[in-house]
Amino acid sequence: MLNIALIGIGNIGLLFDKDINDKSKALSHIKAIYLHKKLNLKYAVDIDNTHKIIVQKFFPNVIFLNTYEILINNTDIDILTIATPTSTHHKILKQFSKNKYIKQYFIEKPLFNTNKDYKNLLPTINNKIVINYLRRFDKNIQKLKKEILQNKFGDVQKIVINYCKGIKNNGSHMIDMINFLFNNPKIVSSKILDTTKGFNKDDLTYDIFIKIKYQNQIIPIYFLGLDHTLYNVIEQNIYFENKIVRYINSKSQIEYFNIVSDKIFPQYKVSSKKAKIKKVSTKLLMLNAYKKIYKIIEKKEKNISSYKDELANIKFLNLILKGHNEISD
Repeated sequence: MLNIALIGIGNIGLLFDKDINDKSKALSHIKAIYLHKKLNLKYAVDIDNTHKIIVQKFFPNVIFLNTYEILINNTDIDILTIATPTSTHHKILKQFSKNKYIKQYFIEKPLFNTNKDYKNLLPTINNKIVINYLRRFDKNIQKLKKEILQNKFGDVQKIVINYCKGIKNNGSHMIDMINFLFNNPKIVSSKILDTTKGFNKDDLTYDIFIKIKYQNQIIPIYFLGLDHTLYNVIEQNIYFENKIVRYINSKSQIEYFNIVSDKIFPQYKVSSKKAKIKKVSTKLLMLNAYKKIYKIIEKKEKNISSYKDELANIKFLNLILKGHNEISD
């Protein structure tokens, strides 16, 4: 049994899923830990005691604390989960960085707010960090990655991404999917085309045109930003030579459309009316993440959402925000 200390008992920590009886989903850290038979929530930390009783329903023996400082040198923490505001992540990690007993750190995305924080992280804990980009832990998204690597559907013609609520807040999920599916491709060029309503004044929603290089191929990508006050849309459409693949977040599924001859004008190629559907296990992605972390500790699997992967996402984002236009080799 591995012990976990969870810092932050807010939405993602608990409130997104506090139904102890529904074992079909795990949308919060506490619910996912509860459903994993080999994990135990040893410590729960939050400045507010409001949700203490709910936490104790899941873990009657949990030690509830209002400050994490007294845990810094503890020898009984195997996994430290950080589900606090991004601005606090660096300070917490720095204070726990000398604890040699912690085997893995599981942290909400993004890891840090500033480039300075990334540069100042102690290298001794870099390889212990797992970032919570949940889609990486879905088996069908992992399968799509393999299909792309094997060039199963031919070259990619274009990628079109629809998103809303800020390039950092929601757009980062699609940036991470690009980096995951295409093995952190090199950005050849990037240009901001337009701006719409964002998550806040520091996180706007942009229309962006990007070119990436993947396996000696230049792939154009369009990020189309939408107004989140009208609807919440997160979709990724990949146009291959022989297939159109569409990820739809609201449906929790990947749709595979064949390229076929049009019935009326057979000389034209069109997408099939019906798609092959692969479900994305959105309800259990948090549990999948903890299963992955457990296997990493057991040395049975490698980290697929690492600090290095987060650096690739930050590099991608920084180039977008700088309006990077230079063509690189």
